[in-house]
Amino acid sequence: MSTELISEGAVSETVGEGFYSARELTYIRPQKRRLSEYEAVICNAQPDLDQFDSGGWYLLRPDGLGCQDARTTALVHPNWFQYRDPSNLWQRPYIKLQAQQERSIQGAITSAKVNGAFGDIAPGWLDLVSRYYEAFASFQWGMFKAHAFVTREALSDTLSMTYTFSGMDRLRHQQDIALYSLDLYEHAPGYTEGAGAEAWLNDPACQGARRLVERLLSLQDWGEMVLMTNLVVEPLFTALIGSEFFRRLAPLHGDVVIPVIEMTAEADRLRNRTATQELIKMLTADTDRTGRPVPAARNRELVQGWVDSWYPDALAAVDAFLPVFDAAPAGSGVGERARARVVSSTADILERAGLRVPAAVTS
Repeated sequence: MSTELISEGAVSETVGEGFYSARELTYIRPQKRRLSEYEAVICNAQPDLDQFDSGGWYLLRPDGLGCQDARTTALVHPNWFQYRDPSNLWQRPYIKLQAQQERSIQGAITSAKVNGAFGDIAPGWLDLVSRYYEAFASFQWGMFKAHAFVTREALSDTLSMTYTFSGMDRLRHQQDIALYSLDLYEHAPGYTEGAGAEAWLNDPACQGARRLVERLLSLQDWGEMVLMTNLVVEPLFTALIGSEFFRRLAPLHGDVVIPVIEMTAEADRLRNRTATQELIKMLTADTDRTGRPVPAARNRELVQGWVDSWYPDALAAVDAFLPVFDAAPAGSGVGERARARVVSSTADILERAGLRVPAAVTS
C-alpha cells in the first residue's frame, strides 16, 4: 500500500486492504474501463446506509424518514449509485457551459442595441412578448422550484447533481427572459413591462401551464417529477411555447434575440432528456451492473401509468395556448402544425423509452 495516499493521522494498518490504490479511487466502480473525472469528483459524495455507510441518520424528517430514503420514490433499483449522466457534467464544466450560453445571449442583445434592431420589432409581437414571454418566465420559475425537492430526495449523488443542474437550467432561462424584458422596456418603444404576471394568473392561454406547474410542485415522488418533466411536459408543452412559438415566430416579427435565448434553452432540454433516457434505461434493464435483478417490468408499468396521467394535462396546456399563435401577425394558421410536430416528437421520445402515448388520447 502506498502510504502517501493515506489521510493524515490515519494508521496504515487500520485501513482496509485494497481501499487505496496508487493509481485511482478503487472504491468507485467506473462505468467504463477507467475512472472519469466526473466520477472522481461526484461519486460517493452522498451518504448511503445500504452501501458504504453504517449506523443511522443523525436527523430524521418530520415524517420519520431518513435523509435519503428509498420510499421517496415508487421506482425500484438495487443500486441508484450506478447512474451516470451521459453529459458527464460536474460543477466546473457546467458553469463553463452556461457561461458560454450567456455570452451568446449577451452578444445578441448588445448587437441589437448597437444596430437599432429593437426598433424593428413589430408592435403586435411586442404585445405578445410582454404578456406571454414574461408568463413563460413564471412557468420556468415554477419548474425550478419543482426541481428543488429532487436535489434533496434523489437517491444518489449522480442523480442529485444531474437534476440540480436541470433545475438551474430553468432558473437561467427565467432570468434571461426577465433581463430581455427589461432591455425591451428600455429600447423598444411601446413595450409594456410587467404584463406577464397578469397573463400567468388570469389569461386562459396560460392556465393549462399553471396547472402543470402546480401539479409538479405538489409531487412527493422525485422519480415521477424528473421522468414526467423530461418525457412529457417538456417535449409537449415547453417545446410548443419555447421552440414552436417564440423561437420560430420571433424572427418573422423582427425579434432577433429571442431565437438565441430559446436555442440555448433547447440545448438544455436535450441534455436533460438524454440524462433521463439514461435513467429509464437503468430502470428497465434486466439486471444492474453487478448482475442483480432489476424489477424492469414493474418500473415500466409504473412509469407508463404516470405517462397516462400526465399526458392529457400536458396536451391540454398545449391546446390552451394555441389561440396565441393566431394572435401573432405571422402566426395565423401555424398553430395546428406546431401542435402536430410536438405531438409527433413526444411520441418518438416515449417510444425510445419503451413507453407509449395513452390509448385514450390516440383513439
